[in-house]
Amino acid sequence: MLTTRNLLKILFNTILGVVLILIWLKFVDIKVIGATLLKVQPSSILPIALSLFLSIVLRALRLKVFLKPIKDISSKDVIFLNAAATMLNFLIPIRAGEIAKGVYLSAEYQIPLGKSLVWIFLDRFIDFLAVLILASALFFIVPTTLSIKFITIIIIIFSGGLLVTYLMTFHQDFFRKLVKFLSKLLIVNTLKIYFVRISNYLLESFGILRRSPRDLGLLFLITVLAYAADGGVWYFSYLAIGAPQGFIKLYLAQLLSALTYLVPAAPGYVGSAEASGTLIFSGVFGLDANLASAMIILFHVTTIVFVLAFGIISIYFLKLDLGMILRKVLRKGE
Repeated sequence: MLTTRNLLKILFNTILGVVLILIWLKFVDIKVIGATLLKVQPSSILPIALSLFLSIVLRALRLKVFLKPIKDISSKDVIFLNAAATMLNFLIPIRAGEIAKGVYLSAEYQIPLGKSLVWIFLDRFIDFLAVLILASALFFIVPTTLSIKFITIIIIIFSGGLLVTYLMTFHQDFFRKLVKFLSKLLIVNTLKIYFVRISNYLLESFGILRRSPRDLGLLFLITVLAYAADGGVWYFSYLAIGAPQGFIKLYLAQLLSALTYLVPAAPGYVGSAEASGTLIFSGVFGLDANLASAMIILFHVTTIVFVLAFGIISIYFLKLDLGMILRKVLRKGE
């Protein structure tokens, strides 16, 4: 059965999605957006779908490289698995896809479920690290409406995140001393206990990131290419509505969009996709809100169709027990 905790989470996310849609509608003209979308030629959808396919394949191959020291996963399996997980994350945005990956790897490749979930989390964390590094660099290249002061603050925050990750991965003894010092500053004893426990858990998990420079370079390169495929999705979406934009701008926009995935989302990312996309393009890059919204709607609808189709095909070929996976997802927290 669905736990009360997950039921409330899904309900909250859905309500949030509805609220975001209502807010978004206040800033756009649906008639203008509709007129723009009517100009889209069916043939222009194909490059968008190919970019979505390439994005899923590249991140799947990164997971294969990431897990290679532990298990050599079949390329076909890992691609289908990533496609199925993408669909589940899209439909049930409460880490359903990550749990599905962990269950499959545990059942088919005898990787302990707990460890596989940690490794999958760290594989996704590489996306976050790439965002911090690449966005920090591109902010100095791509013109935005943000002030230099605001950009500087963002870069300082991003750099702080990279420093913490570096210490947790390569200087764990120093980080433990830092955790011990910081824990003494916490007045409430319960907070101290949880702070230390979480820090130790992260230290153990991040140990898997201690790889050779060659392996780390390959993982980073694949991630850079995956975000290029993501940027291609928006590049071809803008072309489809007759409003081409610079690829580098859309690359940075995708990096910023990745950060919005940390915000709770409704099933299908309804509301959050429209609101965040319009905010990024209109607020950060100064594009017309109606034009940005037309692109986002085209991208969103294409993504829904593609992700569902590829996901269903992948579940069929992998013979995933979807019912069992959904039970694990929905019962999580009991």
